Amino acid sequence: MDRTEFLQATRQLAAAADILAKAGPEDSRFDASQMLAFFRQYDRLGPRVAAVASSDDELQAALTMAGRNEFAASHALLEQARSLLTEA
Repeated sequence: MDRTEFLQATRQLAAAADILAKAGPEDSRFDASQMLAFFRQYDRLGPRVAAVASSDDELQAALTMAGRNEFAASHALLEQARSLLTEA
């Protein structure tokens, strides 16, 4: 995944976290707010973000599922995406 694709993916993940933080179940909103901050940090880094060489398929799968309007699934998959990026 090149830098542009990576930034696009993290922006979409941030958007999904934002939706969950605003409209999701009350017990998921705090975690979603933390995930929103986590994914937005990559946007602030901009050109300094290195390309991500590992977990492309897993990150793309998490991104695809996180965009769905299923709050529990979105929360779980946002967590998965965050853990993948933490390991990278």
